[in-house]
Amino acid sequence: MPLHRRTCCITLCTGFALAASALLSGCSANGNGTSNSLVLGNWQFSSTASSASRLPLLSGALSGSSTAPTGIFHTDSYSACIAPTTDIALTGSVSNNVTTLTGDLAGGTLTITGTLASNGKSLTNATYNVTGGTCALSAAVPATAQDYSSITGNYTGTFSDPDGNVITIASTLTQTPASDSNGNFQLSGSATFPSNPCFNSPVTVSNTQVTGGSFTLTYADPTTLNSVVASGTFSTDGTTLTVTNWNLTGSCGPDSGTGLLTKQ
Repeated sequence: MPLHRRTCCITLCTGFALAASALLSGCSANGNGTSNSLVLGNWQFSSTASSASRLPLLSGALSGSSTAPTGIFHTDSYSACIAPTTDIALTGSVSNNVTTLTGDLAGGTLTITGTLASNGKSLTNATYNVTGGTCALSAAVPATAQDYSSITGNYTGTFSDPDGNVITIASTLTQTPASDSNGNFQLSGSATFPSNPCFNSPVTVSNTQVTGGSFTLTYADPTTLNSVVASGTFSTDGTTLTVTNWNLTGSCGPDSGTGLLTKQ
């Protein structure tokens, strides 16, 4: 082979090898050469599969690092295979955007896995499974895995009862940046009930809990001794609080109903 042809071949082959090496080294699970970053905070894992009826929902806090998260979770129903007061400690990893969390659960092992979304706030193709113990599942079940933004800001809306009575409310809420030792977050703040004789506004927010996509809080007036305990769910971005139930006690009660608060 003439020298110039051999030199050309070597140059072309070397070029192809370098290009292939660069292509392979730049590949990742999201296809753009980068790894997504897991958002730490308040998460919820749930499944509507019939085989998951004894463990339909888990919520709690992920902390640690975005590549080696740890968590404290619990069920949200007394009809589940373990009580909501039972903590589930999880440890995990994030590699090539695949997130895996494992932990001991009622004598068995809980495993949660899924592909981290580009914003780091959810898992796609998520599943969870429990092998062994009293909560064992027959197989892994498809699941929704979602981070919930903080309930922090100014919210306004109304509470209404079945008789058509409407309570207007404006509330300022701040969620704790870190959870307690049980994986629950708390709220602080105050609320006003304009032109409402049952409350000497503003009143303080107390007895609160935020876990996954649910919340509960109390508005209590120490002067009139009236209080409203509200509970419900909220949107993943924390902008809409849907009050599925509120109960008014005190001289103006009893009364109950539903409501809606929207972040301003």
